[in-house]
Amino acid sequence: MSAIEAQDLTRVFHVGDEEVRALDGLTVSLERGRLAAVIGPSGSGKSTLMALLGGLDTPSSGSVSVYGQELNGMTPQDLAAYRRSTVGFVFQDFFLLSHLTAIENVEVPLKLAQVSRTERRERANELIELVGLGHRGDHRPQQLSGGERQRVAIARALANRPKLLLADEPTGNLDEKTGHAVTEILLNLNKDRDITVVLVTHNPELANQTEVQFRLGGGKLQQKTVASKEIVPSVKEPEIDMAQDQEPVEITQSTPAKVVILETGFCQAKATDIIHEVRPDLGLFDIPGILNDLPFTVLNGVEREKAEELKKRFEDADCVVELVNTSELK
Repeated sequence: MSAIEAQDLTRVFHVGDEEVRALDGLTVSLERGRLAAVIGPSGSGKSTLMALLGGLDTPSSGSVSVYGQELNGMTPQDLAAYRRSTVGFVFQDFFLLSHLTAIENVEVPLKLAQVSRTERRERANELIELVGLGHRGDHRPQQLSGGERQRVAIARALANRPKLLLADEPTGNLDEKTGHAVTEILLNLNKDRDITVVLVTHNPELANQTEVQFRLGGGKLQQKTVASKEIVPSVKEPEIDMAQDQEPVEITQSTPAKVVILETGFCQAKATDIIHEVRPDLGLFDIPGILNDLPFTVLNGVEREKAEELKKRFEDADCVVELVNTSELK
């Protein structure tokens, strides 16, 4: 049984007179019990997809099914029941209630599900222990570190024993060491509790630890990778119109290429320094703004050897980089 089946999923928003297609005919599927990452530049549709899978939003067209439940046509009451019974959410900003203790925050979804007080407390204590915070259960969020708050959020997400856990940038507000600890918890949940886990992340290290990766771009699926094996043609920048019937291009050291940054990780400052070095025409203080609107072409038409060298430098700085052969372009 598939955990997720989305067919021709489209979500259109209207901003004034402008129509914005956050998702544009997206089709994805995921087997139950898998650990998957959704990656892509800002504005590619990642968070919109998560909202639709979680029943927090409804599609403009297309269909989405989670564990055999068709979400299309559900009433708000049905969607609320679906969220309580099937889905757990972990957000970048934690969203804990400041006036409640850690244990009481974990109890909130159980109370909404009308679980008895005794069972609520028993299960909340079990989950707080699971995430390693048994000694902090009586502390309020403002008394906890960022990593501890995210652990509480994970415990809360597990309260109603969900089949699907959706985590939107779960390590985004954490330092590297704390992020590793939270990542380990999520990985173990997937292995030990047979929960399907879907992560939205800009962190390449986290994405690379998943079994399945969906790369989105322009609201469409650009690439699906399973166990490091590419099964869908790799992502291309939207403005590049690739020839449909051309012969494969032989790649040599002299083949000209363009260097494209698809994502940046925690070391965006390192990427900024490299870009400023090879593109002195760009102001040092302008580059961070550019990196917030990826993909970005650093160089175009450079020798393959130089492009490969530059790609490695960016990857060492936690960037995801693609080389596009200039001779493939129209």
